[in-house]
Parts: sequence; structure tokens; C-alpha cells
Amino acid sequence: MKYNSYYIGHVMIIEEYEAKSLVRTSRTSLFSWAEVYLNPYQGCFHDCVYCDGKAEGYYMHDDFGSRLRVKKNAPELLEKYLKKKGFFPINREKTSTLVDYFPNLRDSADSNQPAKFTLFIGGGVCDVYQPAEKEVGMTRKLLQIAYDYKIPVFFLTKNDLILKDIDLLKKINEESYACASFTITLADEKVQKIFEPNASTTDERFDAIKQLRKEGIHSGIYFYPTLPFIGDTEQNMETIYKRAKEVGAEFIYCWGLTLKPGKNKTEFMNTLKEHFPDIYPKYKILYGNEDKYGNLDRVEFEELGLIWPEIKGYKLGYEVGIDYTSERYVPEGRIKTNLQLSALLHRLAYLKSFFVKSSRYEIRQLNEAARFLNTFNRDFSKLNDEEKEQTEIDGGIMHYIDEYLKNEESRALEGLEKLSYETVCNYLRTKE
Repeated sequence: MKYNSYYIGHVMIIEEYEAKSLVRTSRTSLFSWAEVYLNPYQGCFHDCVYCDGKAEGYYMHDDFGSRLRVKKNAPELLEKYLKKKGFFPINREKTSTLVDYFPNLRDSADSNQPAKFTLFIGGGVCDVYQPAEKEVGMTRKLLQIAYDYKIPVFFLTKNDLILKDIDLLKKINEESYACASFTITLADEKVQKIFEPNASTTDERFDAIKQLRKEGIHSGIYFYPTLPFIGDTEQNMETIYKRAKEVGAEFIYCWGLTLKPGKNKTEFMNTLKEHFPDIYPKYKILYGNEDKYGNLDRVEFEELGLIWPEIKGYKLGYEVGIDYTSERYVPEGRIKTNLQLSALLHRLAYLKSFFVKSSRYEIRQLNEAARFLNTFNRDFSKLNDEEKEQTEIDGGIMHYIDEYLKNEESRALEGLEKLSYETVCNYLRTKE
């Protein structure tokens, strides 16, 4: 494959190439309501030590942190995908269609667009707002296309460079939905720079959330990976949750660290040995199982007296009033009731999985019903009892749905959230 290379500051090598594909689809989950993902970049100058993008399974190039490969035809690929799906660039002055000659057709074209989805621009391990974006501007081009086609967007970044596009984010948010979220894991910036050497500082990311929320743009925090003995301390976690509340963050996802065997784990462990020699032996024990997915040894986790960050995070979030997941946006053309029910069931499944232990069968049925409702093409609230029975939803899950349809809220969820809080508080007291 032929590349055209150029340099920025003799630090990051930028290579442009023609990509064959750009978009991938995925099922929604509590951690992401997006259904379509794309990333115009391969490689990331942030070069975070814990990034599992360096794992061999992602098939990234060896110089992941110093060579950025840019899909220069990404805008064309995105537009081709949207047009193939039947979307129309309603916000574009020139559309190359009959609308350019008969402007009165614009409104009808807009109303006849197919059902939409939330587009995750980033979609993985390579940050679309890494420093090179200032020069390349590829992410802004994709964001402009999303605006032209009135497609809601979601971002996850570690760089306040996203603020350069606040004008477009604001315009999208006014018409549909835009959420610009940040990974924030370490309050102490000296420690943060050890693990995230080239990303924006923690302060800069909090300031960015504050600016975005001031403009009415949605924003929250991905508090993961939460590093054992470093990021999961009471001081670190309390500081992040309190600051998140102060700047108006709407949600915080909290999760642990995975270290996949190979380059990902080797680089992290070498960094840990250099900067935290006292903790290094504990990590050797925690991650000595060589799990191919990078999961730690659960038995050793308990033996070392650690507490799952999800438990600590849920307690802190409940107390300061920050949601454990983002509120689901319902894209234009989708059945609102169905997506709201899907989100409800995903929440119930999460709480029953991690805090109020339930049967695996019930949790599986909740998740399966949530996925079914996400794509069901009839408004569930308009079905009669016989039609409901003919769906794929387990009868034991139906009472959650019926209660929501009757009251337009879920007392079951409210009660389970409170019970989850009480459960984690009791658990934490046993650990004191």
C-alpha cells in the first residue's frame, strides 16, 4: 500500500492512505448507546501506557505512539455509507439533488429520512482528538458530515482539543444530540502524566467538561481503567467524583484495568516497576494468570484486600448525584418507548449483576429483552396482551415493562438503585 508521509514537529509521523472500510456496527449497551462506530486514525500520540490498543489482537503497527495512519478518504466513505442507508444531507446548501432546483422539496426530504442512530466518532483505541487533529482536521470533516445529515454523535477523548469544534457540536446538539465525554482516571497530574504522557491534563479535561456543559452539550466521564492501588484509592476516587459534580458531568462509567499478555502488559509492567516498585509485585500476582483478555485473577484480587472499583464508584455516584450511565438519546425516526424500555432493562441487568446478586437466568433474560426491544419495529406500548406474549420477551421480565408503561417511570428501578446503594454500603462496612 502506498503512503504519503509528512511530519509534525519531528515527533509524530503522519501517513495518509486510501482505506477500504471505515464504519462498523455494534449492539448497544449500558456503556455505549451508539450503534455505528468509525475512526479515521490508526495510532495514537497520547501513547497511554495502559492502552490495550497496543495489544497484538488489534493488529496495530508497532510504532503505535509515534506513527499515525490517516484514512484520507474517510469523509467519502462516511458519506457513501449514509447515502446507501437512504439519508439526505438536509443541512447542506448544495446537495447535488433536485432539492437544489426545487427548494420546497427540502422539508419533505427531511421528513422522509430513515430511522437514525447515534454515531460514535472514535469507536476504539485511537483518540480522534489527539494532537495531530489540529493539523489534519479529519475529525472535524466527519463531524461536519454528521451535521449535514442530522446524525447525533458521541465522542470519547482525553484531549481538550475537542473544544475547537464546540461550534459544530453545539449546532448538532440543538438539532439532535451531541455528547463529548472524557476519560479521567487520575486526579494527581504527576501520576497521570506517567500513564498518559501526551494527553491533556486532568484539569484541562475537567475544564473542557465545564465549557461543554455551559454550552448545553452533553458530557460525562469514563473513569477507567481504574488502576489497582493507584486509581482506586479513596482519595483519588472521591476527588474525581466531587470535581465531576462541580463541573456538571452527567454520568461516570467506572471500570477496572485489563492487561492483555504481550506488548500491552509488558509496557505497563515496565512502567510500573520504574515508578511504583512497591506496587509492582502486587500486580505480578494480580495479573499473573495471563488471561488472554487481560482480566485479573479474581481470587488474588480478594486475597489482596482490594474492592471492585464499580462498587466504590456506584456508592460515590449515588451520594453526589451522578448517574452510573448516560441517559439514552432516542434518535429521530426510532420508537421512543421501545428504546426507553431497552435502556431500563439494561440498567436493571447491570444492577442485578454487580450489586444485588440475581440469577444468571434473569440477568440474561433482561439483556436479551433489552436487545430485542432495541430493534423491534412496533411500538410495544400499543401491543395487546396476546401480542406481547408472542414476542421473545420472557414472562418474568414483563412486569418491569408493564409497570413502566403504566406509570411512565420505573419504581422497580428506583428501588433497585436504592437497594444497590445500601448493599454496597453494607459490603464496604465489612471491609473496614
